[in-house]
Amino acid sequence: MRKVAATPEKIVEKGGAINFGTFRTPFRDVNILDAPLYSSSYKVPAFWKKFRLKEWQHFGIITPTHYFGMVIFDAKFMGVSFFYAYDRIANKRFEHSRQSPGGASRVAGQVYDDSCEFKKKGYRLRFENRLSKGFHKIIIDIDGKKDLPTVKGEIKVFEDLSTIEPLVQVSPVTSFRPFYTHKVAAPAEGTIMLGAKEIKIDRKRDIALLDEQKTYYPYSSFWKWSTAAGYNEYGELLAFNLCQNMITDDEDFNENCMWVDGKIYCLKAARFKFEKDIMRPWEVKTTDGCLDLLFTPSGQRAEKINAGFIVSDFHQPFGMYNGRFKNNDNRIYPITNFFGLAEHHVTRY
Repeated sequence: MRKVAATPEKIVEKGGAINFGTFRTPFRDVNILDAPLYSSSYKVPAFWKKFRLKEWQHFGIITPTHYFGMVIFDAKFMGVSFFYAYDRIANKRFEHSRQSPGGASRVAGQVYDDSCEFKKKGYRLRFENRLSKGFHKIIIDIDGKKDLPTVKGEIKVFEDLSTIEPLVQVSPVTSFRPFYTHKVAAPAEGTIMLGAKEIKIDRKRDIALLDEQKTYYPYSSFWKWSTAAGYNEYGELLAFNLCQNMITDDEDFNENCMWVDGKIYCLKAARFKFEKDIMRPWEVKTTDGCLDLLFTPSGQRAEKINAGFIVSDFHQPFGMYNGRFKNNDNRIYPITNFFGLAEHHVTRY
């Protein structure tokens, strides 16, 4: 089992050395732009390094009746944002989304006292990261159009580092190119208005999944991802995050973990088995045998872009997970009908 280390001051040390590993808290100085892009001896202009950096912040909010997914993504050549609402009872989904040339998205440099925002006419999504005070705030202000309702909302996500151990991972895309991610499952509270319908987010019941990422992605890349959360019969909040991507040494350098009431368990490599029909059940396992899951999709968010040198084939099914987690003491935690997401994304950008 890989160890969780104290977080260094910076990801990239003076001289270019990278602090790879799994860390206890998010970095206060996410100085990923100080890392070489191609090799330590091959210098590139600062603007090109910044252009190649892909960064986003994503929140998923799980309630017994709804799931809300939202992102602010800066691909540099394009800013992307979406908000979607899935009615779990009626099995219906709607989405507001925007794409705009570079500069439309602003992604926070760090999560202690910085913000993300995507703002266009009739659409505003803002994430105020206040981790130094133990929370993140989501502000949603989206006008209705055609058959899509107006969406207004304000939600607090309580990432209290005194009680919750987040996943903070720096992995090697190459020996000099870092992949940085920060993920957590945490209580949430607030209100979302879908037109005239009010949805209350209850801190004692509802769960937020946060995904922050900053990476020099290769031109051609892929990932398979899996996450879900829920409460068991003893009132413990269980959640997991699993990913298989371009990191070749993924037994030890990965973002795979399980949370039990805020305590993190780091896992070995994740493996995904699914059919060409993405809506068929998925098998998801870790190579250490600790996590064994069956995912049954009920719907999906999908998008294909083929614009010459830019290609994206994106599938994000959502549905129910069943299976079990075995901890270090061989205690078995059943995972029964936990709502969550999976993802299969192949890119060139």
